Amino acid sequence: MIKKTVISLLSTLLIAIPVLAGCSKNDAGSDNKAGSTSNQAATADAKKNPVNLKIFMVGDPELDWNKNKFTQEMNEKLNAKLDIQINSFETVKDKRQLAITSGDYPDVFMLNWSDLISPAEQMKLGQQGVLIPLNDLIDKYAPNIKKRMAEIPTYKSGVTAPDGNIYVLPPINECYHCFIGAKMWVNSEWLKKLNMEVPKTTDDFKKMLEAFKNTDLNGNGQKDEVPLSGSKDNRVDMPLMNAFTYADYGNCSSSKDPCYLTVSNGKVEMSAIKPEFKAGLEYLASLYAEGLIDLGAYTQDNPAYKRLANRDGIATIGVGAALHPYVFIGPDNPINTQYEPIPPLKGPNGVQLTAYGGYKGIGSGAFAITNKANKDQQIAAIKLADFLATDEGTTRETMGEKGVQWNDGTASDLDLDGKQAKYKPIPLKGDESKKLNNAWGEVGPFVKTKAYRASWAADQNTKTPAGYELRLYQATKLYDPFKPKETLPGSLYIDPAALDEYGLLVTNINKYVDENIIKFITGNKKLATDWDAYVEGFKKLKLDRYLELTQKALDSSKKN
Repeated sequence: MIKKTVISLLSTLLIAIPVLAGCSKNDAGSDNKAGSTSNQAATADAKKNPVNLKIFMVGDPELDWNKNKFTQEMNEKLNAKLDIQINSFETVKDKRQLAITSGDYPDVFMLNWSDLISPAEQMKLGQQGVLIPLNDLIDKYAPNIKKRMAEIPTYKSGVTAPDGNIYVLPPINECYHCFIGAKMWVNSEWLKKLNMEVPKTTDDFKKMLEAFKNTDLNGNGQKDEVPLSGSKDNRVDMPLMNAFTYADYGNCSSSKDPCYLTVSNGKVEMSAIKPEFKAGLEYLASLYAEGLIDLGAYTQDNPAYKRLANRDGIATIGVGAALHPYVFIGPDNPINTQYEPIPPLKGPNGVQLTAYGGYKGIGSGAFAITNKANKDQQIAAIKLADFLATDEGTTRETMGEKGVQWNDGTASDLDLDGKQAKYKPIPLKGDESKKLNNAWGEVGPFVKTKAYRASWAADQNTKTPAGYELRLYQATKLYDPFKPKETLPGSLYIDPAALDEYGLLVTNINKYVDENIIKFITGNKKLATDWDAYVEGFKKLKLDRYLELTQKALDSSKKN
């Protein structure tokens, strides 16, 4: 999808020079000479007077970011003097809000995952004039951003507000295995002992769990095998529910994002009231009632989950729900190599889906220009963002220097697809990379597409920690064919007038569904007698209004 050729930014980095008014033929020669002299003087003057640019950024406060080698390179490239105001991961969110509230904010915000600018905040700060629209700047000075927007379908639509303005640029990091996080991993050694194959259907899966429960597969003479387990953050029900209806929710009781919503032919629907969802709960309740799901799966945190799986140095979990096995089996424990992925199961009605977050990766902003920046500062800032949008810029900013932290791949270096790698990392020990102080890391609008990430050299031995990325990549390929055709986008620009109302609806409905799912699965509520009352309860929670506001936001995103 992404072309690998790096586009030179030389033309975009030239100093803007005024164009002289048109002249008569008789004066053409002298005017051209005068224009040339004037241009040379303007260029020389510009080099003497670099653009001062204050940047609010997140990073390690122990480093001197203004002496950072990448900062120095950008000063030269942009004819600028970057004044980086660094903030720690722990304090950046509060400090940014304080800066905005006090009015003492910089020319540019350069952020990362620890504090992104949400769609709601983009609308608010954009309408207040704190953040300026980037549309014209992108059109005039950012050819590489425009190229990325053309290549990545959700880029432009994901950051275009309902008023048509682009107030932020996102970080794009297409972590392929992260997009499909609701995986299940089965102990292949246990399957071999039982002469069973990886299950393909929900019926096969239940039979396998029954065999796990009733056999001393770890050979310690105790009946301590746990057929299926997970944690509060690694739900056992989500991958199984996708054999009945599409489900993508995780631990939604504490989430501020819409959960339990699906999109069918452009229409937003609540999956948690459908008959198919009820059927999925009936299946899960049957597993729990027969002791096939760990009692602690809905209450334990990840450390407790890991302690359960590593009890006395032997395998105790048959199937673990997790993005990857290291969640419940550490990299230093050889037991982790026993676990292999279970591809999406086919349900009794032929449903076979997987939760997919690949459509959600764009929306919140990591780069914005404020109204404190004058025209020259705005141009310098957007050119910085434009450079970061290239493979060259992304690699230099996030990975470091060529020959120091990475190099070109050779014929012996294979990437995640088994082809010659374009890049290969140079291993550094301890905090060597930090001491170099020559990169910014993953801040701002860098672009790491799936193709870019896959083009780095990868250890081909999937049973070692070094080959773990390839192991996850290959596992995710088993799930990829079963992703849905459409989901909610990552950014929903809710009507500002209804923002508080929407936030309350999200919180109340998420909590209501999450609590009832657990009650139905664990038997504290009975599907046969309590389901209708559960569905009726959505009226008090104003489900219709929730769907109305979400639908309006979805329709608005499709216009961009």
